[in-house]
Amino acid sequence: MKPLSTFCAVLPGRSLLCAAMLACTAMPADALPDDRLQDLSISADSAELDDLNGTTTYAGSVIVEQGSMKIRAEKVVIYGRKDTYSRVVATGTPARLSQVPKPGQEPVTARANRMEYQITSETLILLDNAAFRQEGTSLSGNRIEYDVKKAVVRAGGKADAEGDDRRVRMVIPPKALSKEDEQPADNNKSSNRP
Repeated sequence: MKPLSTFCAVLPGRSLLCAAMLACTAMPADALPDDRLQDLSISADSAELDDLNGTTTYAGSVIVEQGSMKIRAEKVVIYGRKDTYSRVVATGTPARLSQVPKPGQEPVTARANRMEYQITSETLILLDNAAFRQEGTSLSGNRIEYDVKKAVVRAGGKADAEGDDRRVRMVIPPKALSKEDEQPADNNKSSNRP
């Protein structure tokens, strides 16, 4: 389905969270080419490195920036030691992520009260108040999970909620529904036939 493939294409080839917070040199394939060459900047009200528990915590109006990529959260926790990190968690009400995928395009945006990137399985999970927007197409629900390796998006509502909170919502703009490759139905018929 065209909108879902377009939707999946801009999600990170390597998680934005991982790349930004771990200062990796490999940025998402669909990010601006210069993003990975830019300085990584993390600012917060406080930072704590806990070697015993293997965590680094940034707290209080955390802003992570690298090129066009920006993450805003109340707290960011990186789990692991040295070069063996297992996950990165950003929390807020909500935590927000944005990045320009290609020159001239609108930023891709995501928000959730909890954003978690599982480094080993290459899975980005948006939890509680989750939403993603790309080129006018938006997806929202209680949980949005993106398997980077398989390029598969799964979304779900809140099982114990009532009404609309139990459901996933996707909004697709008319331009995404148009069929660019559609051939006219009469192109093989002769106009001289009765």
